[in-house]
Amino acid sequence: MGDSPGDLPWTAAQRVENWAGELRINVLRAAGVVAFYGHHLFNQVVLKEPFPPNYTAAVTAVAVAWAAGALALHVALSNLWMPPALRFLSVGFDALMTTSLLLISDGPRSPLIVVLFLVVATAPLRLDLRVVWTATILALLSYAFVCGHAKWVRPENRVPRRQEVVVALGLALAGFLAGQAVRQARRFARDYADRVRPEEPA
Repeated sequence: MGDSPGDLPWTAAQRVENWAGELRINVLRAAGVVAFYGHHLFNQVVLKEPFPPNYTAAVTAVAVAWAAGALALHVALSNLWMPPALRFLSVGFDALMTTSLLLISDGPRSPLIVVLFLVVATAPLRLDLRVVWTATILALLSYAFVCGHAKWVRPENRVPRRQEVVVALGLALAGFLAGQAVRQARRFARDYADRVRPEEPA
């Protein structure tokens, strides 16, 4: 089924920005891995903070896997290979890596919980509401899994129920705002096209 004339500017913008947005997100992904891992090393080497046995090895494994995924995605995007499923796989990969990082850290008590919000925050750069919904749902599922792991496996990492609810509501609201950003971009594309479209002769 073809696009209506009003949707053509939005469809054209999506075709370009899906690729460009994924490329920007991948740069941010790589920078984030370097920043967070560098922060961990700074705490360990310079500040001499005590970490549990094997914690640094586990964090390093996650960082290497995350960086390898970013490199593979960079190669794919550089060769203009971007099937429709790639952006969903990219979101899923970030959610998986974030969940792994939280499980080996302090679970829902860890300040790294903010990374789940970053997963949601990057979604609108792809200009696809389905990706925003996917990122939001995966972030909520990740947080629920981490809280469940703390409850049944590592009870020392449990947080009060009210805190769990607040974080879950925050993730849901972040997803709602991300969706509004995509909808606003769609309205802008349509309105801009209407303004620059040449007037039909009388």
